[in-house]
Amino acid sequence: MQPENERGRQERRSFIEEARRGQIIGAAIETIAELGYAKASFARIATRAGISAGLISYHFANREDLINQVMIAVHESMDADLTGRIEASASHLDSLRRLIEGYVHYCAAHPKELIAISRIAASAAEAQQWSERRRDSTLVEMADMFRGGQDAGEFRQFAPRVMALALMSSLEAVSVEMFTRPDTDVARLAIELADIFEQAVRSTPH
Repeated sequence: MQPENERGRQERRSFIEEARRGQIIGAAIETIAELGYAKASFARIATRAGISAGLISYHFANREDLINQVMIAVHESMDADLTGRIEASASHLDSLRRLIEGYVHYCAAHPKELIAISRIAASAAEAQQWSERRRDSTLVEMADMFRGGQDAGEFRQFAPRVMALALMSSLEAVSVEMFTRPDTDVARLAIELADIFEQAVRSTPH
């Protein structure tokens, strides 16, 4: 059994290390978003974080490890945000609207994160493969969501996979629209996109 003070020291070290890893990941996101994937060296990331490059090597095995953790961190952040919104849903239709509107608002609130992961996926083969696997699993989840709405009688009959593809394509276009048109009315975009899919899926259009 470990002495109480030793356990406390280990917990503090763990907390500090996690905070440092988060700081490094945040600096990596900002560096990649601003300079691009190829120029995001340990030295540049360390300068932005205000630490030594050696400290990055202490927390991450290599650049590939850090880049992988950036991808994971951004997607986990997005998942947590959207899950929190959807869990409060009162119906399948409400879940769909919360998913769409939540995604639009997440994109608006986290532009650097989305720019960074898009640049990583475009430049790193392993990250691109990881993104493709994640996209495939998300399509399956979306199709299951539509199928659940049909089983509950809230959604009309249609091919869930086809609707999932349509929704995925629409969501992927959201960040592009925001980056190319900074004056986008985010609230209106979120509501109107949700309206489009509500009308497309509901069993009794109105």
